[in-house]
Amino acid sequence: MTTFRLDVTPGPGTHVFIVGVGAYPHLKGGTGHVNPQHREMGQLTSPQLSAMAMLEWVDKTLSNPEAPLKSVEVLISQTTPVTYTDFTGLSQQIDPATWPHVKNSAQAWKDRANSDADNVAIFFFCGHGLGDGVGTHLLLGDSGTDPELLRSSLHVQSFRLAMGSCLAKKQIYLVDACRTVDLATVFNPHQGGQAVLQPGNALQVFGGSNPVLYSARFGEPAFGNVGEISDFTKALLQGLTRFAVFRPKGNYWAVSPHELQKAVAALMDDFSGKPQCQADGISGTGFQLHCLPGEPDVVVHVSLDKDHANHIAELSYTSTGNTVIRQDKAHPWRTEAPYGACSVQASFAAPSVLTAKQVTTFLIPPFQNIQLEVV
Repeated sequence: MTTFRLDVTPGPGTHVFIVGVGAYPHLKGGTGHVNPQHREMGQLTSPQLSAMAMLEWVDKTLSNPEAPLKSVEVLISQTTPVTYTDFTGLSQQIDPATWPHVKNSAQAWKDRANSDADNVAIFFFCGHGLGDGVGTHLLLGDSGTDPELLRSSLHVQSFRLAMGSCLAKKQIYLVDACRTVDLATVFNPHQGGQAVLQPGNALQVFGGSNPVLYSARFGEPAFGNVGEISDFTKALLQGLTRFAVFRPKGNYWAVSPHELQKAVAALMDDFSGKPQCQADGISGTGFQLHCLPGEPDVVVHVSLDKDHANHIAELSYTSTGNTVIRQDKAHPWRTEAPYGACSVQASFAAPSVLTAKQVTTFLIPPFQNIQLEVV
């Protein structure tokens, strides 16, 4: 286990557990004995980058006066060991995300979160995942060591259930992994993943809030470009930093799980009509994860009500005295604008006789959809 920013002073705090798995020695293309049941899963390049980006954001940016950062557990599996130097100057080589390390780190994370009911517990995973028709299995770095491929995997629902006995009433699980259904696991559920922690009590009702935000809907893959942070983590970090906010007390902006889900969904929107960023367990009014130092931005989608007008329209918005013009013909136009008063307009060069009605609105985060009427 590898721990950064450990603070054992009494009182509420934020405790984070980050897992990134890019190197799988026993999957396709691995350096060890490759499990013949690899399901065509192989090596990944996004998870290690995504986990490091999440670690840097937590270490350098996360700010929650109600629950200051008090620990970060991090495990990253990649082909070469990775070293990180935190905000305090502590430099450590990060342990790989294998079953023994994950088990120890998970228990340490839970124990610290268990110290105060007002603690915030954040779990982040990026790597391979599979669905079993009901739940989601997250493959750890030593998956495939056992003939049963998913023996060394973390079962999201069981893990979350096991955390139900933790005193921390503010928990969130950020799962950046595929959830395509694995028929072998459906037919043989006994080979699947485990809770990592002491199994939870299914009859126990958790008295707090513990939503799960997924990068993919159930049964679908997750995406990321080779050598880049994953699509979900990019949107997640943008949401945490700029968009996913509410005003819990009216005088500052704070990120909540509820707003985070909406912001990530808007940022990941590919205009296919498919919902993005599936969530499980969003309930209540939410809780504070992070506070912004200033004003937020808003994800804005601008469309014309007549598609044929799009290729000849110049779209723009004006906010805080500045005008931003659409640089391509993307339709709808997805952009970002400051919180506050904003006008959105379209103009048409001659010889077109089309006009569009200007929309004047007040942008409120995380997301605003605006349609211009063409006449």
